Amino acid sequence: MSTDYASSPARFAAETRGHKMTVLLDQGLYRHLAFTDPAGSFYRFDLVTWPHNLMVRGDGFSFAFSVHPTVDLFRLFRESKHADINPGYWQQKVTAGKGDITDWSEEKFRAWVIEEATSAEARFPGAVEAVTAQILNSEDHSLEYRGTAEYAVGSFDHGDFRLRIPDHWEESFDDFAWEFLFACRAIVWGIGQYDASICGSRCPEHADHYCRRSPKHQPGICRDVKQKGFESCTWDPAKKAVLR
Repeated sequence: MSTDYASSPARFAAETRGHKMTVLLDQGLYRHLAFTDPAGSFYRFDLVTWPHNLMVRGDGFSFAFSVHPTVDLFRLFRESKHADINPGYWQQKVTAGKGDITDWSEEKFRAWVIEEATSAEARFPGAVEAVTAQILNSEDHSLEYRGTAEYAVGSFDHGDFRLRIPDHWEESFDDFAWEFLFACRAIVWGIGQYDASICGSRCPEHADHYCRRSPKHQPGICRDVKQKGFESCTWDPAKKAVLR
């Protein structure tokens, strides 16, 4: 697990602490939910859904997901998450976007350097100490980017011991980018806020039907259209859409 992944829950919580949900559209599978801090617009994001599709749009990034034959993408993200998010599976459903899904991981590269040096230590004594001084802790090289990490490896000198950064197909040093992790957490958290706003009352005629609407609605008879003058639940008898 990368440092970015491990730290992303706390960072997301901090950046969205004051966020409130505004429902701009909520018509079955067509939704537009906006999440923003009333005190400012930093880290605002929107969730937009239509049949087979979901888009999350935030500051500097957007990712569109599509799955067939799944119709409601809210259901996919509710059911396919692990303990919190499932970026490895969800990245396979991205059809378009602005922003990186993965990028260079200095953390994975450092682990590889140590592993290579450790395995060579018996044949080339001092290998671990050499890579530590010349690559990992050197002030002459930055490991923040692949290009500078390659330069550090190319400049390394310890007798006959040589390092070669493997090609991408051999071993990848990429990991999930912060913006994609933020987007995944925004989806899960946003769906949770939406679900929490649902009344949840049971239909008096069908025990497996639940109200889809806001808490202000009171239990009513099973019908598709809200009767004028009544704050009744809106029911769809043909669809057993249990959200809880």
